[in-house]
Amino acid sequence: MHSRIFQITTSKVDKENYLNEDTLEQGCSSFYDYCSEITEEERRDNIDYLVNHVLPQSMFEPVDDNTFRYIGGAEEWKREFVDCIHKKVDEITSESALEWIGPVYQLEKTLKNPLNTSYHFYMDEDGFQSYAEESYEFMQFVCKLEPGTLLHIGGVIDYHF
Repeated sequence: MHSRIFQITTSKVDKENYLNEDTLEQGCSSFYDYCSEITEEERRDNIDYLVNHVLPQSMFEPVDDNTFRYIGGAEEWKREFVDCIHKKVDEITSESALEWIGPVYQLEKTLKNPLNTSYHFYMDEDGFQSYAEESYEFMQFVCKLEPGTLLHIGGVIDYHF
């Protein structure tokens, strides 16, 4: 399967520090089979989809093709996230605890990926980090931001898993 990795930081990323197909560990012992570049048109389309459909709509607004603004809403998002966790925990019983793709697995998925997306996030503006994160780490980062903070998108690459 294919998806995208987005480099998102609070400061503009210099082109030479953009996430690229060689930045992340790939292959054996890695989540990524391989990474590859995408076209500029695919990049624009994926950024648009990220900002307008994947991220919580009440929390962000687009500024331009490579920038969006955090407008607030972390406290409400955290409450909703915790409520979702409680509901998933309530579904776990001694009978269902070990079911294949059962409620424990569903809880684990929610904890790691509360945005329920195959998109990953790379938050290193210098391009030295060798891994990207699922949406929990990204939302943890967002919840520490002040309303009005601009988020800049650097590299966007395809990955296969």
